[in-house]
Amino acid sequence: MTANNKSLRRSRLRSWRFWLGGLLTLFLVLCLGLYIALWRISNYPDIPAYTPITQYQFLNPSAELRCDNPTPQNPDPNDPNNDLMIPAYQGWCDAQRQHYYRLPQGTNFFGLQYDWITALEKPVGKKPLITRKYMQQLGYIYDPSSKINPNNPGDLPIGLTWHYDRNSGDKILDVSCAACHSSQLTYQGTALVIDGGAGGHALPSLDPTQFMTNSVLSLTVTYFNPFKFNRFARKVLAEIPEADYTAEKAKLRKATWNTIKQALVYGRHNYFLYPTPEGYGRTDGLGRIANTVFGDYISDKNYRTANAPVNYPHVWDIWAFDWVQWMGSVRQAMARNVNEAMGTRAPANFVHADGLYDNSVMMSEMHCIETTLQHLEPPRWPEDVFGPINHGLAGEGQKIFGEVCAKCHGPFNREAVDGKIDYQQTAANHQCQTCHGPLMTTADGDLLDLINRRTHPPVQLGEGSWLGKAKPSYELQSARGGYWEMIHIPLDYIGTDPTSAENMINNTYDLTPVVSAIAQARANGANLRLPDPDKIPDPSQTAFGPGLQFLGGEIRYKQYRDWQLMDASGYIAEPETAKLVADLDGFGEHDNPVAWRAYRPRPLEGVWATAPFLHNGSVPSIYQLLLPADQRDSQFYLGRKEFNPQTLGLDVRPFKGAFKYDTQLVGNSNFGHEFNDGLCGDGVIGYELKDRPGYCRQFTEHERQALIEYLKIHSDGERPDPSSTPHCANVSWPQSNFNEVPE
Repeated sequence: MTANNKSLRRSRLRSWRFWLGGLLTLFLVLCLGLYIALWRISNYPDIPAYTPITQYQFLNPSAELRCDNPTPQNPDPNDPNNDLMIPAYQGWCDAQRQHYYRLPQGTNFFGLQYDWITALEKPVGKKPLITRKYMQQLGYIYDPSSKINPNNPGDLPIGLTWHYDRNSGDKILDVSCAACHSSQLTYQGTALVIDGGAGGHALPSLDPTQFMTNSVLSLTVTYFNPFKFNRFARKVLAEIPEADYTAEKAKLRKATWNTIKQALVYGRHNYFLYPTPEGYGRTDGLGRIANTVFGDYISDKNYRTANAPVNYPHVWDIWAFDWVQWMGSVRQAMARNVNEAMGTRAPANFVHADGLYDNSVMMSEMHCIETTLQHLEPPRWPEDVFGPINHGLAGEGQKIFGEVCAKCHGPFNREAVDGKIDYQQTAANHQCQTCHGPLMTTADGDLLDLINRRTHPPVQLGEGSWLGKAKPSYELQSARGGYWEMIHIPLDYIGTDPTSAENMINNTYDLTPVVSAIAQARANGANLRLPDPDKIPDPSQTAFGPGLQFLGGEIRYKQYRDWQLMDASGYIAEPETAKLVADLDGFGEHDNPVAWRAYRPRPLEGVWATAPFLHNGSVPSIYQLLLPADQRDSQFYLGRKEFNPQTLGLDVRPFKGAFKYDTQLVGNSNFGHEFNDGLCGDGVIGYELKDRPGYCRQFTEHERQALIEYLKIHSDGERPDPSSTPHCANVSWPQSNFNEVPE
């Protein structure tokens, strides 16, 4: 071998070693960087600091309504733990509260199981992932009236529960309604329990320090780390006989890998879909429903940018509304709940002919929650915590409220179905202003389509017989004893951020895979309906409302068919059966979604406890809401619950681990609904001048303080009567039965 060849060989060898060494060094650097990142997340997560709580306090103790506990035969009146001696709070006894806190709705986050969550360790180290301190730092809240109990053995916060998978029997982690619609306010160490309030966590966040992402991250590290996985398996499979342990451990390993894969697919599709950070207490509800139902469950071509986060709304009065959601776009309770459950990942099959419309939505449980909420009271101002009311100043505020606020916020009481307003005559005469203040017009100046809000036709009854079951023992709610009519204020008039409404109006989705699956199922002998051509004239360009109306409707009808309340074509045979279907739907309301170019003001009792304000949470306090928009904070910080009784808002000063709310981002505008000088409209809704009709002025500082004092005690007056008790006889918390007919 020549010297040149030897030199070339040595050069190639050095080059090979150089590149191999470089790759190994890069790999080690990446591993070190990943370890440091995981160590930091495990030990120093960038989240709000823990706030110690010295005592909890429920609101609205009732001297008249006492909570009945039939267990003690000879109750001791001196026993503070005896439920017979405990009043109801906010109209609920503990039984109703526990139904609300723990009943599942069928959600499934990539197959994460309840027992896994409590067995996981932090990504680095052996400390448990989930602790009360960690979850409370993230904004989740715990039931102060109960410790670890058999129905919550993992000691998870309110709203995190489970259901049993229909096929595998696995204990699937579930997120109930209470997770996002329960809250606490803290003040000088005291925590106020506010049932039905606006949640303050960041459940859908993909930030690695947040609960859901951190759980998947921890599961992934556990899967690849044999020492962690062995400890994890011993906890999860603690009750498995030793003879079966090896086989069950292999199944567990396969199940965890399936969850990791599902989560990675979800993250890959969803990471760039939400460019406006949601932060604590907000989510783009409609956007996430659309991306889950139309995108995840039908076609990835249906993913749409969701850049309009909204507050979790408080729910102590929504059952009395004729239209719900921030845009007032939905009127049937069960339709709203089914769509919400699917949007929070209750799986449904829309594209496979075999098992078409199979789903995990738990309608009996949601009906129990819905009818339980009908008895929840708004929270009352606790003078012993926040200080006494200045009733003289509140009286002045009441007068201002009646002159300025009541024309939009009402409430506007309407009688039951037979007494509903004649919308056709009202629209023809343009008399909406008489009851509701500003004319409800579109951008083109036309009156909003109020005809869609007419009383729906009665349920079509036919011939047949009852199913053989006993008639329901509770009072059916086929009609309610009065309700509150919601008005719609056009976007151009109210001037608040229009992104949420415009996304709902403008986005369309491709349902042709659904149509194909229906056609295939019908070819296989199934008696299924195709999308209504009147509602969906072009399935390739389906609007949000009609699309969900059809898909969510088919989920409901499948359950009604499984319960033998309907036949395959949706035909209701027996009058008593029709009443039960009407009860499940909610007062017999028809599912008729409307994409109003408007937002819906709501009654304001208890509003003092619901900061931040406006639909997108862009104003941190009532005080700032009463200012001209350019005097409101353009940036503030969320993530803690400390209340300010003077401003009726949260403490939003900067702090470590806070979420910075930037009102300059798309969907986050804090303009509109402002009390300012100038022409009323285009965002200005101030005190209308009596000598200059159509012109508004801003409040004086004294008027602002008077309104703040009044809103502490504001009452919406007599509440509509749901005419029924909670319908929960057939649910077993939280081990619920998917297939049991409600009765």
